[in-house]
Amino acid sequence: MSFDEGVAARFRRYRKGADATLREVHAAEAAAERLSVRLFDGLERGARYAREAGFEVETTREEDRFTVRLALGEQASAKVTFALLRGAAAETDEFLMHEELSSHTLKPGGYSGRVVGWASPGVPEREPCQVFAVYQDGTWRTKGLLVERSRGSVDDPDEVTLGFCLRILGRLVDLCAPTEGAGRIWEAGPYTLEDHAEGRPHPTRTRWLK
Repeated sequence: MSFDEGVAARFRRYRKGADATLREVHAAEAAAERLSVRLFDGLERGARYAREAGFEVETTREEDRFTVRLALGEQASAKVTFALLRGAAAETDEFLMHEELSSHTLKPGGYSGRVVGWASPGVPEREPCQVFAVYQDGTWRTKGLLVERSRGSVDDPDEVTLGFCLRILGRLVDLCAPTEGAGRIWEAGPYTLEDHAEGRPHPTRTRWLK
C-alpha cells in the first residue's frame, strides 16, 4: 500500500468512527427528547390539579423548555424551568451513570442526553437544581433538589410519569411555602446593612426532613 493509499484508508476509518459516534449521540438526544415531552405533559396535567386546589399557576411551554410558576398571593411564589439540552456525553456522577456503565469508559454507546431544571427561590437561577440523564435504551436517572434521587423509563405508564411530576410540583409548593415535612432555614452567607437598606431579604433555604 502506498503512502497516499494508507492515508486515505486511515481517514475512511476516521469517517466510519465519526458516523458511528453521531448515530449514538442522536439516539441519546432522541431518548432525552422523548422524556422531555412526557415530563412537560405530566407537569402541565399536574398544574391543573394545583389550580383546582386554589394555587395560582402559570405555565409556559416552548419547543424544548417548560416553566411552571406557582403562587399563593404576592408574597409567596416559586417556579421551575426544565429544558432539553442538545448533544450527548458521558456521565461522571456515579448515580447518574447507567447501571451497565463504568467511569472508566467513554464509549459513545454509553452517552446520555440531558434534561435540566432551574428553580427559585432558594437556588441561584444560574445553577441547575435537577439533572436527568437519559440513555438510548430509554432508561433515565435523576438527582437534585426537587427529587433527591430517582430512576425510570421513558416508556413508563402515564400514571407513573404523572405521579413523578406531582412529586416535583409538591416540592415546588414547599419552595413557595413549606408544608409538612419541610421548613425554611436561614442561610449562613453574608447579609449587610446595605442589603437591608435596599430591601433585599436575608437569604433562606428550604430544607426537607429525610
